Amino acid sequence: MWKACMRMGQLIPFLQNPEYFFDRGITFYKNKEWNRSIRYLKRAIELRPLEGVFHCQLAAVLSDMGEHERSNETLLHVLDHIDGNMHDCYYFLANNYAFLGLFDKAKEAALQYLSSSPEGEFAEDTKELLELVKLDGDEAFFEDEYKEELPFPDDFILQYERAGRFINDGNYEKAERLLEGLMMDYPAHYASYNQYARTLHLQGHSDEAMNCLRSLLKEVMYVPALCQLTLLLEDQHKEREAEHWKKKLRQLAPLNKGHMHKLAATLCRLGEYEQALASFHFLRKHSMPETTGAFFYRYGVAAFHCGYNEKSKKAWKLARDHGHDKAATLLQTWQTRALKRDEVQCEHLHDLSFGLD
Repeated sequence: MWKACMRMGQLIPFLQNPEYFFDRGITFYKNKEWNRSIRYLKRAIELRPLEGVFHCQLAAVLSDMGEHERSNETLLHVLDHIDGNMHDCYYFLANNYAFLGLFDKAKEAALQYLSSSPEGEFAEDTKELLELVKLDGDEAFFEDEYKEELPFPDDFILQYERAGRFINDGNYEKAERLLEGLMMDYPAHYASYNQYARTLHLQGHSDEAMNCLRSLLKEVMYVPALCQLTLLLEDQHKEREAEHWKKKLRQLAPLNKGHMHKLAATLCRLGEYEQALASFHFLRKHSMPETTGAFFYRYGVAAFHCGYNEKSKKAWKLARDHGHDKAATLLQTWQTRALKRDEVQCEHLHDLSFGLD
């Protein structure tokens, strides 16, 4: 028998009550159990697809997970197809655009919010955000040693993000065609080459993918390309050439935090745990803006193999709190017995990117 609740004189099974799923989603959200929150919110939306509040809460969870593009897609769906008067969406859009570095679009959304809701709940926060994005040309304020040298327009960045979504959805041919055009129009955007190589590899053209990365590395020592080529060589069992690039990886000390993150994840996957741990520790200490459990999981793997059990447990607890199932499993196992080294490994990802380009 289903449990039931009383509403408007009728018995409505919990399994058909969208408010039940929405409330559960909120509870998991407050506990930072992102994946469970998303499952319940999506169920609430299935039962009541035109409830804008449900969609907005889903967008909030996605944003906190660092999925700013997906969050914006949800918010724009609300404005375009559900309720164009849900002005708070513009505030959340502005924040997401700012995180993505799309400062012109962040300003546009922020101004739209203030125009629509000058006395709204987020008016003061929006004004502060506007002051922040006005500084986007101030290199001292937005100092990140490893920004691309050339600026790229917002439309290009949006197309690049679209290619990433194609890859995530398995539409590799569409991603390949889109990236080919982007590489032709913006040859200095090196991340496009990385993504292009991924699409080739995932379609079974690994030799072409490696040639693409080798060609790029002849022109510029782009850290993500070096990481991806090394992982691809390992995946293809080309040990001799892989070792050549591993030596270069061990010598790297990138200033850019994003590149350091990519390097740390790659070193962890390759079993270079001491160097990986040093990079993870630096990133954690200097507030790496990483909100997913994968970062903490890998941090814990490196710490475990270096003999720092307490540091490993702390990292995996954070990973578990961010919804990382493998970290939760290892912690549970560790309560009953000692972990074996061969069962504590950085995850093997077939696409080799770690989601970091």
